[in-house]
Amino acid sequence: MNDQTRGFTLIEVLVVIFLIGIISAIATPNILSWRSNAKLRGAATNLKNDLELAKLKAIQENGWVAVNFTENGYMVFKDDGGGLQGVHDPNEDLYGSRSLPAGVKIDLGETTFADDGQGGQYTRFSGKGTANDGTAHLVNSSGTKKRVVINVLGRIKIESGEAT
Repeated sequence: MNDQTRGFTLIEVLVVIFLIGIISAIATPNILSWRSNAKLRGAATNLKNDLELAKLKAIQENGWVAVNFTENGYMVFKDDGGGLQGVHDPNEDLYGSRSLPAGVKIDLGETTFADDGQGGQYTRFSGKGTANDGTAHLVNSSGTKKRVVINVLGRIKIESGEAT
């Protein structure tokens, strides 16, 4: 009589479950950090692209286009000079607004654009494509930073980490 048993012993199953638990415990923090950094990179890229579009819109319309920053996002609008400079008025065209993803904020304490007098900051592009220079500091929930820098000629770039 050939009596072969098939399957796993309880010890083998427990060892596999134990190993899966250890691997999960090691990998989970890395995955969470990766997601947080991916959100930050995405937010910085979106901001850079929206600033480029604001610059192009200013050139296209040969007028001022402003980007107003708050801690949780920003808006892009035609700044016709009525009302407060850098603040969207009801009669000004709104080209778009964007909320930042959860866990990503604009650090207004580090950001170096002009103060709008209402708790935010702004930059403006002229019809020639030049801008009020400054830096927007984006930070994620783990403290990693990205900087979106605009120079006076309107060049926009993304930099990593702290200012040098």
